[in-house]
Amino acid sequence: MYSTYGYWRSLVYPDRLAVEIGQGTVTGFKRRVFSVFILGIILFVLRDMWGMNTGTMTYILANGSLDEFTIGRITALVGAILWAIIYMSFHFWGVAWILSMLTKIPFKPLLKLQLVVTGLLLIEKLINFLIFAVAGKTAAVSILSFGPLAVTFLDNWYIILFVNQLTIFSALIVAVQYRFISFSKVETSLVGEEVVEHKGIRKQALWMLIALQVVFALITAAVGFAPIEKMLNLLMIGGL
Repeated sequence: MYSTYGYWRSLVYPDRLAVEIGQGTVTGFKRRVFSVFILGIILFVLRDMWGMNTGTMTYILANGSLDEFTIGRITALVGAILWAIIYMSFHFWGVAWILSMLTKIPFKPLLKLQLVVTGLLLIEKLINFLIFAVAGKTAAVSILSFGPLAVTFLDNWYIILFVNQLTIFSALIVAVQYRFISFSKVETSLVGEEVVEHKGIRKQALWMLIALQVVFALITAAVGFAPIEKMLNLLMIGGL
């Protein structure tokens, strides 16, 4: 049986996607992967051109020459493209591998799920970018998370960054992943003469997916908490 991979259909009906994968070949997937990655790179480039996450360029703009600023902007643009590729590759291939190890579901079917997840993450970034562009300024927290509320009541910046990673889209991603995993055929193993299916994985899938989001949020907050911008400024001021 053959079926055509549709991104939006897979987003709305991840259970149907899981069933179609189990019944036969899903075509048109590579074309969707290419489209998502190209659109993702364009989004990251637009964010960089507009000025998001380029605060370290302020010192060069104020104290450096035009040539230094031009080189800095080109370097930042190349960095944005590389980061876009790394970011999407991790959520596409990396998280699929992690889920495969945890759920015993084959790696390739999970790629079709993670393409949906990667697209959702890009949509979240697009929404934030559009709102910041309309407002004419950026913020360290996402309006789609509890980050703005946490800034009001908390002083610990690490906790704020952690809460900021738990967004509406995080909950949506968990829902999509859980729906897909619940309808997927997991690998089986032989115990004596009986085939034992990993039903326990399905029962624990929801908590596992939530825990995975929490771990990702903790790691991302730790990276964001590091004074990378100050270190870059010191590097540019003092040289190597």
